[in-house]
Amino acid sequence: MATIKVKSEYKELVKLFNQLSRSRSLWQVFNDCIEMFALSIQNIFCFNQTFEKNKNRYKDIVKNYNESEFETIVKIFAEITNALEANPFQDFLGDLYMQLDMGSSALGQFFTPYTVSYAMAESSFDEKNAKAELSKKGYISVLEPTVGGGANVIAFCEVLKNHDINYQTQCVIVCQELSKSTALMCYTALSLIGCAAVVKIGDSLSDPYTNYFAECSKTAIRRYESMQEEALLQIIKKQLNEIVRW
Repeated sequence: MATIKVKSEYKELVKLFNQLSRSRSLWQVFNDCIEMFALSIQNIFCFNQTFEKNKNRYKDIVKNYNESEFETIVKIFAEITNALEANPFQDFLGDLYMQLDMGSSALGQFFTPYTVSYAMAESSFDEKNAKAELSKKGYISVLEPTVGGGANVIAFCEVLKNHDINYQTQCVIVCQELSKSTALMCYTALSLIGCAAVVKIGDSLSDPYTNYFAECSKTAIRRYESMQEEALLQIIKKQLNEIVRW
């Protein structure tokens, strides 16, 4: 059970999470829910092996909950979605994490207050350079190597909006985070507010993710070559069918 005074906007969610944690740890419930949400979102865009892998992982988590508990999980996702729909510029999941009293003071684990994140984003934003990059490339690129739950990135998106830059269509964000659970929190939040973002789970010191755009180029080339091969196969099939009919 949460031991802190819960803010009114989180009371329903805290109640739902506590219902699920009667026979398991709150930490496990939170991690399961966040991973299920992230898998559900990612599978909208995934195909083939990744889709199947995600689906199997989702099933592995779901089987630990009965039908009534699964309905509670659906309600949790609906509450989170509605909250971010009403106000995309907040660290809702990070704040929820703290409202559930899951932060570890012993480990120094706290989520940066959103007001602090916004102040840092606004003070470091260079509108002249941003507009120049937009003019040159058509988008702004952002790299956040220690993204946590995504508060700093979300705050940056709000700064862009306040400077008349569309963060959903004119910004590409690449994030990295060592903790899987917080990385998935970030992925879920950025997805729900419509960011074009990639979140990599890993150590940004020993394995920095700095070659995203090069990978995108290679992927685009592979897709183009695949499309060319498919088009060629279709032409050959058509010709063979015509020969057979002839």
